[in-house]
Amino acid sequence: MEPTRPKKLPEHAERAVRAVAGAGLGHKISLGGALGLQHYLDYRATHDVDAWWTASAGLRERAEVVRVVEEALAEQGEVRTRRWGEVVSVELKIGGKKTFSFQIAERSAQLEPTTVVPWADVALDSLADLIASKMVALVERGAPRDFRDIYTLCQAGLTSAAACWHLWRERQRRSGSDADPHRARLAVETQLTRIALHRPLDRIADPEERAESQRVRTWVEEELLDALVD
Repeated sequence: MEPTRPKKLPEHAERAVRAVAGAGLGHKISLGGALGLQHYLDYRATHDVDAWWTASAGLRERAEVVRVVEEALAEQGEVRTRRWGEVVSVELKIGGKKTFSFQIAERSAQLEPTTVVPWADVALDSLADLIASKMVALVERGAPRDFRDIYTLCQAGLTSAAACWHLWRERQRRSGSDADPHRARLAVETQLTRIALHRPLDRIADPEERAESQRVRTWVEEELLDALVD
């Protein structure tokens, strides 16, 4: 599947990504996360950029990418750069409020070669890698958006529940991480229980949102978990 430009690119994201491309550094990172996913399924907006360092990004290139992003955002407001573990985050504050972040992390595994976004010379993760990363987030973090993203990808026919688990297993294997299906099942069930307790369906006022939440939760229980072969 060929990526397409999202209908509504966040202003700060486009500015920062174009700056990286303009500096000739577009293949030192690869876009992932929600913004990367938008290039394959443009169904929900995001304000931030999540990316990976590519194998060709040395220390000098990495420092230059961070500097370019900082300079691009400095025109808009206060910029702060934070580092923790293998992540660097360039953050923009406007009026004292954080409005945007550009995070780049060390990649632990890659399934397929990157492609390029159609609007700038910057690398983009393959759909397979984006789904695999989203499945890791679903198992390890289990935020409502993680479940909704995987559900929507499957409903759109871009993947299937079984394929999602296959990609998850392969990514776990290549990164040397735990691919135990029993642990994954327990994690997903626990996250679903937490979500249901935190936001019961009868407390969701909007009828459409309540119905959508019900569909997602039912699909995860009846299809996603059923596709996880022990």
